[in-house]
Amino acid sequence: MGSKSVSLLWLVACAVFALPTLGHAAAAPWKVVVDTPQAFETQAAQVRKEMGPRGKYGGISLNERTAVETDLEQIDTLLHKRGSATKLNDSDQVALMNAQERINAVLTHNEGNRLVCTMEARTGTNFKQKVCRTQAEIDDLRRNAQQGFQDSLLKGSATQDVPKDH
Repeated sequence: MGSKSVSLLWLVACAVFALPTLGHAAAAPWKVVVDTPQAFETQAAQVRKEMGPRGKYGGISLNERTAVETDLEQIDTLLHKRGSATKLNDSDQVALMNAQERINAVLTHNEGNRLVCTMEARTGTNFKQKVCRTQAEIDDLRRNAQQGFQDSLLKGSATQDVPKDH
């Protein structure tokens, strides 16, 4: 294996182990504001009213309005599934949280601070846990990983052994 391959493998290994650690350090707390289907229906009705032409969110685009409606329906379905957000399994809680955060991001025009949660295996085990990061943190991690990969490729090509003429 050449030095370029070893460097690339080292970079990938570091990224694989560093990303979950960074995510846990940056994990933001999330709490359900509306826990029951009845309370959610009241809140959803208010959001829909405010998305009207004269409402607080009346200026959002048709695509944004459609996305909010889709997420409101998903939250309603999830809450009716078990009667409470606390009774949902982990993957449904993640889906609920992501839908809630997408709605908040659209309505507040604040995509960078939107929390995105995933179920990730803990290092060294198959057990999964919820990990939440802001969209800005995810974008930074992706950008840094891509930059590190590109840097390693450039360094690898500059330090490759040049065959000697005999």
